[in-house]
Amino acid sequence: MKVYRGELHKGEMKLTPESLTDLWHLYNIIEKGDLVYARTFRRIRRPDEPLRADKGEKTPVYLGIIVEDTSLHKYSNRLRVKGIITDSPDNVSKGSHHTINVETMTPIKIIKVKWPKYILKRVEEAEKIRTTSKLVILSIEEGEASIAIVDSYSVDIIDNISINIPGKRFVSQHDEAIKNFFSTVSKTLNQLQADKDVNKIIIAGPGFVKENFSKYFTNKFPDLKNKLILENASYGGVNGVYEVINRGIIEKILEENKVIEDSRLMEEFFTHLAKDDKKVTYGKDAVNKAVLYGAVDKLLIADEKLKNINIEEREKIDELLRQVEEMGGKVHVISTLHRAGERLQALGGLAALLRYPLTE
Repeated sequence: MKVYRGELHKGEMKLTPESLTDLWHLYNIIEKGDLVYARTFRRIRRPDEPLRADKGEKTPVYLGIIVEDTSLHKYSNRLRVKGIITDSPDNVSKGSHHTINVETMTPIKIIKVKWPKYILKRVEEAEKIRTTSKLVILSIEEGEASIAIVDSYSVDIIDNISINIPGKRFVSQHDEAIKNFFSTVSKTLNQLQADKDVNKIIIAGPGFVKENFSKYFTNKFPDLKNKLILENASYGGVNGVYEVINRGIIEKILEENKVIEDSRLMEEFFTHLAKDDKKVTYGKDAVNKAVLYGAVDKLLIADEKLKNINIEEREKIDELLRQVEEMGGKVHVISTLHRAGERLQALGGLAALLRYPLTE
């Protein structure tokens, strides 16, 4: 997520979502009562047209709305922000309802009376993903490979490797050339992931070359097996790199990383709960007590618990999160768009992993 905080002292922040994960973050950042500005489309009727909602030409306009509701459905590629128009050009009526559809690369401005600490933390998390999550794409076919390092906002082609491979009728020369080709690509790939602290390595290409290379690479560097992801592509080389990117694989992997982390935390919670070792607790009163004793190592809070709450509740939650962090604990906001968050929501949306057992 691109973030500009230049007017934060006035309660204003500008954000540009760059992935589907960023839209999910915005869904949790925008609250009822916020003022949101964005470029959108609005039907503008001519004076001689009948008063029908489906009449009028859709025209791009820059509007400000007071938010009443937001919606983001599973697998959706847009965030719908509904509200009442409060700032608009002269040809758009103030006080009428409008829905802004926020998609990736749609800049928006959000104005809040107060930015709670847990929301500022979420903004930082979204911004951090943009700068720290790195993936490598290897696009490979027989004798040709391109290696790129990719994050949420840039693609850097690190190396293009091309080796002449004799025809298959020259069996020994063909096999030897393939072996040398795989060896060269493997060394470059391994060095790159070590230098750049890469999260995942995507191996893409047509035919069976990617599978054969994956087996070779895994034999050479077995510790990297869990980082590998195989993807189909019509081409090797640079064209294959951009084919993978254009299919949205990068956003999907970054989102899956968040899901994996959420699921791991909830599994850890339920493992302790099943053991009844008193190292977890849940529910508002029990969690507040654990925070008071400084026992919370990881606080788990469902994102839905932070939605549509009044100012008094928001300040209480903000204070709770502040106390946890001041005592060295970590706060994890769990998405209810997947099973981990649904399980937490069923417990009241609030749970904690403890440093030591708490008994009555």
